Amino acid sequence: MKTLLYYTVIAVSLVSCIRIDTGKNIEKKMSYRGVIREIYKDTRNHMATTFAIQTKTEDLEIDANVWPRSWEFAKVGDSVIKLADTLILTIKKNDTIEKQFKYDF
Repeated sequence: MKTLLYYTVIAVSLVSCIRIDTGKNIEKKMSYRGVIREIYKDTRNHMATTFAIQTKTEDLEIDANVWPRSWEFAKVGDSVIKLADTLILTIKKNDTIEKQFKYDF
């Protein structure tokens, strides 16, 4: 019984690591530029703080929790820039003040 529990814990740990790494790789590949049109708590995603972003071509919903403390700085109307091959999100205010946030999940 202890052996089964041991292997179960190991399996769950490995799956969690793979899932986190996959999310990080997906985020690293993403690229978008847009304007925050709404900041809200997503009831479908464990009340995660979410940015609704409008780009030139689409509307995105981005989990702000992976960009620690970004939601404290961001306001509706701010510009958001995420370049491909980076794990940095830049938020720019209308008066050209900007701040960068590192991906952390």
